[in-house]
Amino acid sequence: MKTIVIVVFSIILLAGAFLLGGYYYLRHRLQRLITLKYAVVGPLIKKLAARETVTRTEILFMVQDPSLRHAVYRVLEAYNQSDLFPLEFFTIEKGAESFLVTWLEFPTELGRAPHEIELYTTVDLNEREDQTYYVFKYRMTGDHWAAENNWMLGVAGPYDSESLPYDTPRRIFSRFYSVDRISARGEVQWVHENI
Repeated sequence: MKTIVIVVFSIILLAGAFLLGGYYYLRHRLQRLITLKYAVVGPLIKKLAARETVTRTEILFMVQDPSLRHAVYRVLEAYNQSDLFPLEFFTIEKGAESFLVTWLEFPTELGRAPHEIELYTTVDLNEREDQTYYVFKYRMTGDHWAAENNWMLGVAGPYDSESLPYDTPRRIFSRFYSVDRISARGEVQWVHENI
């Protein structure tokens, strides 16, 4: 009996250590990600707070990176400067892409932004109201674990006729399935029903 208690206690301690180690690993990765993003957006915040002039060129440089795009829009909005946001990036497609990339780079997902991403298609679900999902294909290259999947599908939505470009979508997800494994409509249906 004493041996069983020792074994069970040891397993609990090992599981706890594993979970705690995983927590600290994720926390470290997330802090690193936030630090990297702030290194780019921080100077913009400081300039806006000091009421210094911000040029459209500075903003354009930042919003070309989808992982920064919605954060830059929110910062400009907070300082009543959203008119500086480039119009070519003020679309639902560009907003959905930004939210998906931010989700993908989270440490429990891809752990970094995809190397390439592009709009694959949109899928409309007509239930109670018009619901449009944006489906993107993206891929990783090099030695990343997802590089073997080639192009994969990711979903953001739903958006309706009253949605604004940087409204946060209710569903953002990817199962890391390649485009030849599932249809865009099938992936949207799964995300809509399960997320």
